[in-house]
Amino acid sequence: MIRPDPSVVKALSVAVRQHPELLDWLATWRMHELEQLPSAINNAALMQGRCQVLGEIYKLAKESPELAAKS
Repeated sequence: MIRPDPSVVKALSVAVRQHPELLDWLATWRMHELEQLPSAINNAALMQGRCQVLGEIYKLAKESPELAAKS
């Protein structure tokens, strides 16, 4: 993943703090994709990539308040 600029991390941090349901939605979406992965018959690599990207976005959103506070 390309490292976001500090301004993007700060904006994401504000969004997550003001709207924690965004983080919940990302977590739910990520878990849904992970649950579908074992049954992937057609193009499992695509589903694996989607899971990886969602995991990275979720991790960034979850850690954004701490990252924004450091910068």
